[in-house]
Amino acid sequence: MVQQFDKPVRQWETNISILKNPLLWFQVMMVALLSSSYILLLLLGFNLFESQWEDIPASFIVASFVAAGFFLAFSVVLFLMYWRGIPTRYILEENSIEQYTLKRSKKTAGVLSVFGMLSGNKSAYTLAGTTLLAQSREKIAVEWKEVTHLLVFPKRNEIQLRNEWRTIMQVVCPPEQFDGIQQFIQQKTENNRLPEMVKENTSTPFEKKVVLSIFSLIFGVFLFPRLPIHYVGIFAIATMLFGLLVLWSSGVKQRIFAGILFILPIIGVVLAFVWGEVDMSKQGAVYALLIELLMLGYFMLLALMVTFKYVR
Repeated sequence: MVQQFDKPVRQWETNISILKNPLLWFQVMMVALLSSSYILLLLLGFNLFESQWEDIPASFIVASFVAAGFFLAFSVVLFLMYWRGIPTRYILEENSIEQYTLKRSKKTAGVLSVFGMLSGNKSAYTLAGTTLLAQSREKIAVEWKEVTHLLVFPKRNEIQLRNEWRTIMQVVCPPEQFDGIQQFIQQKTENNRLPEMVKENTSTPFEKKVVLSIFSLIFGVFLFPRLPIHYVGIFAIATMLFGLLVLWSSGVKQRIFAGILFILPIIGVVLAFVWGEVDMSKQGAVYALLIELLMLGYFMLLALMVTFKYVR
């Protein structure tokens, strides 16, 4: 017999702790890494295109210090603004759940806007499970039909709503209402749970395809300079092109493109050795070679992921 709980409250307010919030700190860390990655890509671009391979380790060190600096700065801002917790209101509706951030002063508007720009878009705000990165009193709503599964943390009175590949909202409940709210949310979302056979037939989320496409473009461009294993321009263009075709095609064509994408780096590297286009004499060549192999490995891994249906 299924245990029945009292009807949950339809609206409540709570302070979301920043100290005991792993999801929030994960978001802050990702924002810091994303911010520093722009600098890292710029520095590595100079290193590779100017053949200053010996400076590659220094570029990683600089980017690491920048990431640590961003993380520290964001952490200080969080503590200054929300050391008592993030005041949040939730409203349960029949078709959705709404979340609001409360009591934000005008002085914090600029800081939150910076967080928003670095996160990318409004969906990135909710990844932290709070509206810390959202505009004051702006409604963030998630329809029940968008939720495919839940992560429940009873010790924190927390329920994370997830779609097929990420957390879209963090729901922090009053302790005395946690069980009732959990059951209500489960009842609203249980028909959305994807059985394993259905999951195998679902396509890759659009957002993930966009991210992988950006990586394909960046890594494809970075193959153009004369690296230790000279991967000629025509192969770089073809690798980048088939990387995109693999992501945005479907069916038999996608499998064919994946096969071509997998063998392109192999052929390019073999031809480089046959034609004697391998040069490890320059200072820092080992660093450049590792980056080159990482980029080529990305495209081969992408082809394998499509072949084994991890990407559709």
